[in-house]
Amino acid sequence: MWEFTLANDVMLSHTIPMEERSTLLVCTRCRAAGDSPDAPRAGLTLLGVVQAAASGTGLRVAGVACLSGCKRGCVAALMAPGKVGYLFGDLPADAAGAADLLAVARAHGARADGFLPRADRPERLRGGILARLPPLHWVAEDVQEAVRWPA
Repeated sequence: MWEFTLANDVMLSHTIPMEERSTLLVCTRCRAAGDSPDAPRAGLTLLGVVQAAASGTGLRVAGVACLSGCKRGCVAALMAPGKVGYLFGDLPADAAGAADLLAVARAHGARADGFLPRADRPERLRGGILARLPPLHWVAEDVQEAVRWPA
């Protein structure tokens, strides 16, 4: 069971089945900067490299037709039920980009809440973060104040 305290000191609790795991979503429509419309999609290339690197790790990897980060491609999202979700951009469609994504996915999976302090993310994913989303159970029905991130 995870417990979180909101800004107004409301305590929320939520139980997440242990079989739930992190999922890495890779945008398959991303283009590399300067690519022609006829060039292979860099996002599709990144998906293939990530899938190969993740083989046998237990990490779920899936392609998504668009993650709406077009000006910051390649883009990938990391999510799991009951955990903080992330959207990362400016990823290279190569082994280095895949390695960074797998490293951050391992860190995400190791934390009960999925919160990844900046220092715990690979260097490229410290500046390339496009969004950090709280899990829905952190937001109470009658919240009047903002949700606080863990320390």
